[in-house]
Amino acid sequence: MSAAYALQIALNASVVSSLYGLLAVAYVLVHGITRRVNLAFGALSVWAGYLAINLTLYLMLSNPGATLIPLLAAAGYALIGTAVLGGVIERLVVRPLVRTGTLAMLTATLGLAIVLEETMRLLNNSSERWLMPMFDAPISIDAESGVQTTAMQVFVCLAALAVSLSLVIGMERLAFGRRWRAVSQDLAMAELCGVDAGRVLAITFALASISAAAAGALGAVYYGQASFYSGLMIGLKTLFVAVVGGLDSIGGTFVAAILLGLFETFWSGYFSQEWRDVVSLLGLTALMILFPAGLFVPERRRDDLR
Repeated sequence: MSAAYALQIALNASVVSSLYGLLAVAYVLVHGITRRVNLAFGALSVWAGYLAINLTLYLMLSNPGATLIPLLAAAGYALIGTAVLGGVIERLVVRPLVRTGTLAMLTATLGLAIVLEETMRLLNNSSERWLMPMFDAPISIDAESGVQTTAMQVFVCLAALAVSLSLVIGMERLAFGRRWRAVSQDLAMAELCGVDAGRVLAITFALASISAAAAGALGAVYYGQASFYSGLMIGLKTLFVAVVGGLDSIGGTFVAAILLGLFETFWSGYFSQEWRDVVSLLGLTALMILFPAGLFVPERRRDDLR
């Protein structure tokens, strides 16, 4: 239980935190302009995981010896396929419920999550999908202490970082980010000022779907597994992360995801892993009790929450 062991655990936590952050920010993007919680993002991440693994296996069987190109092609296919599915969901389910009661969208997206998971289960004959380890040769960081990483771990972290920075910088500097903030602050006034709220919602949901798909695809190729029944737990924990992070703060959400990833990985490293989810959810619940508005609340939301 040395410092090197703790450093190794922290390196492993970087992947978990990255995946939690990508999925949690999907909740934040949609909630910011709808003030509604969408429970389908966990299922969308599972959908993307199945798409990525199935296409990777198909391309590798069709082209023996190839690994990198099938992996990249499958990741792109998962992102595009899930973004298209997200667009359909936004038009048929989310948009009609934006101006209705809070429970309407909550209930509808919960049912939609079950439909998506069951559809994927039936399409795959109720089977999980497994992928052989790839790019898992150890890369030594400190030969004396034995701390190491792998090329796959570096790839997942860099890909997640690229998506995260693109979202943060894009929402801060691009015209769409200004429109999103305008709709988030006052939907009616934004429409009176000429902002097409329907278009903003469609683009937002597409971005959220891509973020959830990135989490699902990267997690599937990293862990080598896609499971149709994992969407509920993943979606629930990342929803907690989004709430703890402030629910309207993208930066706060990533910080909360880092905290949860570190906590879960250190717990698994030092204590019994079968209690990990229980303790994690208890910890997140305690944070929500202590900070009901989240750890990072934008100034514009403080008046709404008093």
